[in-house]
Amino acid sequence: MPRPYHERLDFTTVLPLRVISHGTGGPKMVLPHWHQAVELAYAYRGHPGTVHIGSSSYELTEEHLYVVNSEVVHSYETFLDEEDQIITLLLPQAWLRNVVANEQLPIWGPLELDLRAEPYQELARSVHTLATNAVMEPDERADYLASLGAEYQLVGQLLKHLTVNGQVNSDQLPLPDPLRQAVTEIQNNYGEAVSIAKMAEQLNYSSVYFSRYFKEYMGVSPKVYLGQIRLERATQLLMTSQESIQSIAMKTGFRTEKNFFVTFKQRYQMTPKTYREKYAAEQSWS
Repeated sequence: MPRPYHERLDFTTVLPLRVISHGTGGPKMVLPHWHQAVELAYAYRGHPGTVHIGSSSYELTEEHLYVVNSEVVHSYETFLDEEDQIITLLLPQAWLRNVVANEQLPIWGPLELDLRAEPYQELARSVHTLATNAVMEPDERADYLASLGAEYQLVGQLLKHLTVNGQVNSDQLPLPDPLRQAVTEIQNNYGEAVSIAKMAEQLNYSSVYFSRYFKEYMGVSPKVYLGQIRLERATQLLMTSQESIQSIAMKTGFRTEKNFFVTFKQRYQMTPKTYREKYAAEQSWS
């Protein structure tokens, strides 16, 4: 899993929020990241893959909406084609604060919504309007105004139906600073030998507590997370470079080429060579 980062988003588009259609270009991994915006992932068609929100994972299901609260770590593993598509909507923190007239952004949940359910009919209409206009790339003033109205309707429905006033779980909370530091260190050094015990000591935690604390927010232990980073970074290099498989294995922290081969095949049910041949030519999506 490549390195999480603090994504600085540019909301200079005409509409206050940003709507992204991810196209139909085969396998697409979105790096683990967090940003100062609420992200809504809408499965526009089919079953496009998996979204990881905090420590939880969800299989993306058509007409379901997945809510990522501001500054929560999330990532995607998807395969996109004509039958399986996803739209993401990003509501910037600064704009939301103006809309809700509050210093503190609300926390929203549940994180997975079936928009066909009765309580979410109005929300579904807003999301569908925004998603359809993103896919169709409208240029009519009427379409712009419809999208603008849908944005405010969307926020109203989120406030009405999803505002959490009681206890929240770690998947709805920003990643704590010590874990941000740990994640950054792992991501910066995944190609080298990484000591989880030493990292815990630097943060003044015992190894046992650190692993439990890390897993609470990230869904996996630091050791497993490190392995995921190495493997998913390797897949990117397979698809975007001409480096040898041996070189990629060494560069991404695997002890031997054989270890890389076995681990890769367990994860993707094919060899690194087959993966490269099958998917490298499909990396034309934006």
